Amino acid sequence: MKSPKQVFLLGAGGMGMAPLALYLQGAGIQVAAYDDHFREPIRSQLENAGVKVLGEAVPPKVPDCIIRSSAVANDSPTLKSWDDRKIPIFRRGEFIARFTAGKKIMAIVGSHGKTTTAGMLAWGLNQVNFESSYLVGGVFEDEGMPCGKFAKDAWLIMEIDESDGTIDEFSPHATLALNCDWDHVDRYASPHSFSDTLQSLFSRTQGVVILPKGSQIEECTSIIATAKVDTFPCPDDPADFLTFNAKAAVAAGRAMGADLSKVDFSKFPGMKRRQTVLHAGSNRTVMEDYAHHPAEIQSFLSHRRLTDPKSVMRVIFQPHRYSRTKALARHFADELALADDLFLLPTYPAFEKYDSEGAVETLAGYLPPRLREATKVFDNFPSLRESIGHSSSGANRDQVLFVGAGDLDRWAHAFASLENANGDKFAAFSLFLSSRLSKSCVLRTQEPLAAKTTMKVGGNAYLYAEPSHAVDLHSLVEACKLLEIPYVMMGRGSNLIVPDAGYAGLVLRLRGTFWSEINLRAEDSLVVGAGARLQEICRFACQNQLKGFEFLEGIPGTLGGALRMNAGAMGWETFDLVEWVSFLLPDGSIREIAGTDLEVGYRYCKEAYEGIALRAKLKADGRSDHRAIRKVIDKLARQRRISQPREASAGCIFRNPKDDSAGLLIDQAGLKGEREGAAVVSSMHANFIVNEGGASADEVISLIKRVRQRVKESKGKLLDPEVDVLGHNWNEFLS
Repeated sequence: MKSPKQVFLLGAGGMGMAPLALYLQGAGIQVAAYDDHFREPIRSQLENAGVKVLGEAVPPKVPDCIIRSSAVANDSPTLKSWDDRKIPIFRRGEFIARFTAGKKIMAIVGSHGKTTTAGMLAWGLNQVNFESSYLVGGVFEDEGMPCGKFAKDAWLIMEIDESDGTIDEFSPHATLALNCDWDHVDRYASPHSFSDTLQSLFSRTQGVVILPKGSQIEECTSIIATAKVDTFPCPDDPADFLTFNAKAAVAAGRAMGADLSKVDFSKFPGMKRRQTVLHAGSNRTVMEDYAHHPAEIQSFLSHRRLTDPKSVMRVIFQPHRYSRTKALARHFADELALADDLFLLPTYPAFEKYDSEGAVETLAGYLPPRLREATKVFDNFPSLRESIGHSSSGANRDQVLFVGAGDLDRWAHAFASLENANGDKFAAFSLFLSSRLSKSCVLRTQEPLAAKTTMKVGGNAYLYAEPSHAVDLHSLVEACKLLEIPYVMMGRGSNLIVPDAGYAGLVLRLRGTFWSEINLRAEDSLVVGAGARLQEICRFACQNQLKGFEFLEGIPGTLGGALRMNAGAMGWETFDLVEWVSFLLPDGSIREIAGTDLEVGYRYCKEAYEGIALRAKLKADGRSDHRAIRKVIDKLARQRRISQPREASAGCIFRNPKDDSAGLLIDQAGLKGEREGAAVVSSMHANFIVNEGGASADEVISLIKRVRQRVKESKGKLLDPEVDVLGHNWNEFLS
């Protein structure tokens, strides 16, 4: 395969794709990467290595090829657009097999244990200064060691994934096989199918096949034609799996020409989510493990029973994939019977469609009576936390073990954070996020908010954050939901009053380069970040001779706030421009929704209230000479200067009633100049309340109530506020 100069990786946040991005970037290939659900520290590792991490699936240059994760659906519109342009598209395994053909590959295969063993091997070689390349499908506990690395003319250590069938395209120089337990039942119809696939790989291996001595997999040696066979001793007890992995790494190193026999693998820092201790207290230990096959579960739980025999073993298990759960339900139940208490989470589907026979309830039906009757399925973290209880609530010591390969790691870390914080959810919030946020993310406590609003009133936010990108934002929102901490979005603080008591939760502001990007697209459109200032959008459109954005010039807010309120002026509204909006939705997913499918009304967008707008595509109303556009902008600016006050304000306070003007009604009620302390109804525009200096939020709200009541009494019209009160509903103040 001819080496590409630039590639585009789709689904790049997965632990198969991220190492490949680092490897290719290290090889001198320009890599652009997109995933709708990146995580830290992976995102930062990619960015720090020079990978172009994208906020949407549009690379800056046309790539030589597309490499996609198996999680990206075959009928993805993004893939189709590249296919229509005749750009080659490869599955991850297909690309790696072709790109690395002719290189000395140490392939690590098996149903389980690949990541830990590959990590141990890469780490061990580093200890003896033996140069190697590697692709490891997990994050090292020592984050200084990335999950992927390129070294010229060196051995390449690689986990070869059997789940998508691309294992059949590899012909490595050496193969280390750890086991051949039946798995990935959606591809391998019987226990013999996977064994046959491994035997075929052994027959294509050019140098050496390394197998555990005395194991079932050693029976496959009879079909090995060209490669020699090496074995390594394995412990009799399956609970001693770390010794097994270390011996496998030593044998692999020997095949590569490196002596790892004197390396102390007890100092191996480990891989995240593999036998990781998250909390170690006098009365409770909390751990997580990636085990998602019955054999792995049996090994891990047996190991924990031997390590801490007197403690109560409480296991939280999340099955991974419907197909695996359906086929192996009885075996899962047999191994989970080692637990004293069992708590189940719904099956994590990955990319599989729902199958009731693969639901976690199927597994529960095979449990022994003592567990079957007491075991429940939990779909929210607070309920699980309450059911397990606090470590101080019982006299017996326990170990709480989170087991599975889905997304239960966030529950594990939230649980452990609460334990480490002695139940203080705000302290747990910071602990939970300590490894989940980028270093550039701002997170502070007791942050003053008044100066961040155009009204210049209000108290502090108990928690305040400025996420650097969508990954930070997702992590912050996720932490709030898990720990039941309220959160609210705040833009430039226009159309907003912050109460004097502040906000007893997390205030989020989208500031920085990622959020303020404005990119010109074909068909006279812009793709704009939710943190971009409306005036900047207006200016950018003018420079590029795009009409229709002029009304944004005098609105002192950001696109995110404008989408939430469907902000408007001069007869135009924000959603007159919108082609689509990308939202972080309440369920944690990111979805692009067409403007025509959004529920939009006067100063309202349902989806922007329930979710968080990330970016939007805005369509121009045609093109014009930039000087003509500039004249319209200047005319609108002059109108605002002569009709709106310059003092600190929140903009128009009340919505215009149907076929009427709120400002005119207030003026006719004789309320211009009405004041409460330093809060005053503007003499220039009666629908503005200005802060003459030193006003409090209570004074502003009190004046709003008085104006509303007086208009009702004198004009018979009940005005509804257009501005928001941070974290509150107006009914709390007006009822």
